[in-house]
Amino acid sequence: MDLALIRVFICVYETKNITKAADILNLSQPSVSYNLNRLRQQLHNPLFERTQYGVEPTKLAHELYPVFKRAICDVEIAIDEALNFNPATSTKVFRLGLSDIGEICLLPVLVEYLQCYAPNIKLEIEEIKIDQVEKWLVEGFIDAAVFNSTHLEFHQLEYETLFQERYVALVNCHHPRIHGQISLQDYLAESHVAIKSTTGHTQVDHVLKLLGYQRNIALEVPHFGVLQGVLDRTELVITLPMRAAAQYLNQANVNVIELPFDMAGFFVGIHWFSQSNEPVARQWFIQTCKKVMSVL
Repeated sequence: MDLALIRVFICVYETKNITKAADILNLSQPSVSYNLNRLRQQLHNPLFERTQYGVEPTKLAHELYPVFKRAICDVEIAIDEALNFNPATSTKVFRLGLSDIGEICLLPVLVEYLQCYAPNIKLEIEEIKIDQVEKWLVEGFIDAAVFNSTHLEFHQLEYETLFQERYVALVNCHHPRIHGQISLQDYLAESHVAIKSTTGHTQVDHVLKLLGYQRNIALEVPHFGVLQGVLDRTELVITLPMRAAAQYLNQANVNVIELPFDMAGFFVGIHWFSQSNEPVARQWFIQTCKKVMSVL
């Protein structure tokens, strides 16, 4: 719906007079009447009834006024934010899509930075779903996304690498069969924990498949954050990025084991959908994500 029509509706509603509305809007009276008639046709309702002193809103007009007023205010605030964005005072909400490795590496330092330099900004985190992330970015559901997109292609998105990672294996330090290193045969003989493929962790099984092997998956979990108790209480092998493994080295009795097969590292990057008129606020947010990761 044309915002100009909504502005005319609001002004006529508040003044109850088309002539006064025209003066306030700096329009001619016929122009106000024309726009009002366009809105009437769209809504199939007269909206205003003529009276001796001006116009009186219909029942539908009374219902629409607070909705339209709020919508116009939101638009005006958004435009002001876009044109005059100041992170130090802004109350804008940013949505960031993160994989588990993004949550581990980026989130703590990003929140720390925002608390210092943009204390009123609100950050909402969405868990990455690989089959949805491009759609989310294009449609504006999230502003940016940080995850491992190795072996994936997103033709509509911009991308910049934040850091390189590699996979290692993690086991309980009291594991009865694994001490220090492991052969491929022994690795395949063990039961494993796998991270759901919807989060982008597909390289391990991809490489093993190329070699003609397959892991015995005993447990599949949505992300690394739920593995603490599993490590403490089982003999399962967990293959995960080194930065994620490092989190457990400080929290549990675990050993890090190098993988018994060649596997290239992977890149974790920030993805976004580039617009012809990129909002200033979103440009700042994307640059901030890059900045806080560059110092790690």
